[in-house]
Amino acid sequence: MWIKLLLLFFVFSFLFKTDSSFDQDLGRHIKLGEIITQTHTVPKTNLFSYTSPDFPFINTHWLFEVLMYGANQTIGLQAVLILKIIIFLSSVWLVIKIVPKEKTALLLPIGFIFLHVLRERTELRPEIFSFLFTVCTYYILELSLRPRTRSGGSNLLFLLPIIQLIWINTHIYFFVGLILQMIFLIHLSLKRIGAKLDHLEGGLRWHLLLICLLLSISVSFLNPNGIAGILYPLNVTKNYGYTIVENQTMFLLESINFHDPNFLFVKLSGGLIILSLVVAFATRKFELKNILLASTGLGLALLNVRSFPYLVLISLPAVLSNFPILKFKGFIKAITFIIIPILILESFFYLNGDYYRFNDQPVKAGLEFKESGKQALDFLITKDLPQPIFNNFDIGSYIIYKAYPKYRVFVDGRPEAYPQEFFLQTYIPVQSDYAKFKELNRQVGFKTVIFSHTDQTPWGRNFLQNVVKDEDWNTVYIDDFIIILVKKGVALGQNLTTLNLDKLNPKKYDFKNHTAYLRLGYFLLATNNVESGVKFITQSLMIFPQSPLGNAILGNRGSNNFFGF
Repeated sequence: MWIKLLLLFFVFSFLFKTDSSFDQDLGRHIKLGEIITQTHTVPKTNLFSYTSPDFPFINTHWLFEVLMYGANQTIGLQAVLILKIIIFLSSVWLVIKIVPKEKTALLLPIGFIFLHVLRERTELRPEIFSFLFTVCTYYILELSLRPRTRSGGSNLLFLLPIIQLIWINTHIYFFVGLILQMIFLIHLSLKRIGAKLDHLEGGLRWHLLLICLLLSISVSFLNPNGIAGILYPLNVTKNYGYTIVENQTMFLLESINFHDPNFLFVKLSGGLIILSLVVAFATRKFELKNILLASTGLGLALLNVRSFPYLVLISLPAVLSNFPILKFKGFIKAITFIIIPILILESFFYLNGDYYRFNDQPVKAGLEFKESGKQALDFLITKDLPQPIFNNFDIGSYIIYKAYPKYRVFVDGRPEAYPQEFFLQTYIPVQSDYAKFKELNRQVGFKTVIFSHTDQTPWGRNFLQNVVKDEDWNTVYIDDFIIILVKKGVALGQNLTTLNLDKLNPKKYDFKNHTAYLRLGYFLLATNNVESGVKFITQSLMIFPQSPLGNAILGNRGSNNFFGF
């Protein structure tokens, strides 16, 4: 029991941090939940954008959106953060319970490695329900295999169609539940053929599982888009004209010098999965379901970054089951007691915030939401800045949350909600070639630019470097996340103050951590506002002198590779 509690404590330690969901999609989810609740319909077009207002859009997480809106109106989103942690810990607890007691000798050393990959997806997203539903489905299926005298697991099978009905309306990974049911049905089918099950009891389980699988498939049609909703996981990326990190493989990201500490643990976990398969085949002591489950989790994780958690949720119990009962108990105990202090030290490294400080991450330990765009959007709304606006991909969803329906966005964080041609022929080209932006500006007549300057795309950085130098645009607001510019002449009409980026004073800002000064300083340096940029980086180092990035920047001033990270 104490080993299980240690593993849960480890997971809690890296969940206990600032939640950056508002910097992603949470705001848009809440706004959609509000619209669905008030209109009693799920919008099927991109109503938030003035560039593609009639483009069809399949919403696979409308129920999550309704729940988040309802929570925001009642218990408050702070309480939802606690619920998020409960969902994560419950999922991990069920994963651990799936592991047979006789196979728990390696639970701590192997589980410790696997659980690191959960760090990749800790924000409040619809996928947290997929995590819970995956493990609930897996757990019920495992219980159904136990002898009826020991468990009523077979009766719980009828919960699977109910879970599936909720799942398909909550998150796009609903198909995982159907895959798990199919794996267990194949497993039972082969056992029946091999006469390894009691004829009566085995036949009953097989028929029950088949019925539940058919019911689960049937209820999957009960979504706002019918069969299109069921097939959506196969079609969602066909229209993508914009690449987002979470949909890429880690190998592709590494090839373009994208660094992520979780990649190491995915590789270690993958190696352990392969080793467990080799051992299982070599000893001929394995079950087909464990081979399929271990391979499924690995396959999903290799497919894209967003699927990393399925290494834990699906593969971990199967990996431990694939390993035979070990005879070298003394050696295993020694490894276990070596890992215990490492686990505890790492956990406190998260809990006291040092992990985030030493990695220059804009988060801290503690349960609270981080709304990086709040002050900028308050400025936009209070000053009643004119439309149409030009914004980037990263900030669109938050603009929707704070400013819709008064403001409609140029783009938001849903590639699937815009025509592929929009990204390939408009969004990316007008940022890559500033002359094309000026041409589009003549057609559209942009009045305000609101842009998250942490955008690391080559086109986003190129656009920012040009627009801040364009005399037709005045900078009227900037913080550590967003810059706002208005068309020349508009600034005077709105009684706004034009900012001189090269004369910004860090003492005029009251950021709460060193990374805020670091981010703004980096942007200023990247746009050749060296005087103010150095001041902000220096202020960052006054707050946290050990900042790796801050010291690297000041130590490499003047280098040709200065902006290459």
